[in-house]
Amino acid sequence: MTGNDELNVNGSEVPAESHVTQNAWSVLRDFTPARIGLGRAGSSLSTRVNLQFQLDHARARDAVLAPLDLAAMERQLADSGLPVRTVRSQAADRRSYLQRPDLGRSLHPDDAEQLRESRLRRAAPWDIVILVADGLSSLAVA
Repeated sequence: MTGNDELNVNGSEVPAESHVTQNAWSVLRDFTPARIGLGRAGSSLSTRVNLQFQLDHARARDAVLAPLDLAAMERQLADSGLPVRTVRSQAADRRSYLQRPDLGRSLHPDDAEQLRESRLRRAAPWDIVILVADGLSSLAVA
């Protein structure tokens, strides 16, 4: 008996998912990451599909809530010989960013002013700036 097979009431093997009614859309699953054509077991999703959704949802929550290791990123960039300047957005922390994502789209006034002054004094050692922001997934940035 394989790990995915089940036993029916007579004790014989039943291939996994044989009790799932397939959906005509299932052929399209090869072309999209969307959850389409999953089939059903009775009036619900199969246990396998339901558990996979719960796992994916937990991973997404972890990605959103994981803090960015800013010190490690700064070390990596500095070790590569790239100058680094850290600035803040108007969102004070992760919680306020999740509640007000618009604050994450604007520089903190103090940091914006420092960048302006640095550029006006021609003290800035750059002609181009690459901005790295963790947004909704610090894991993706890292």
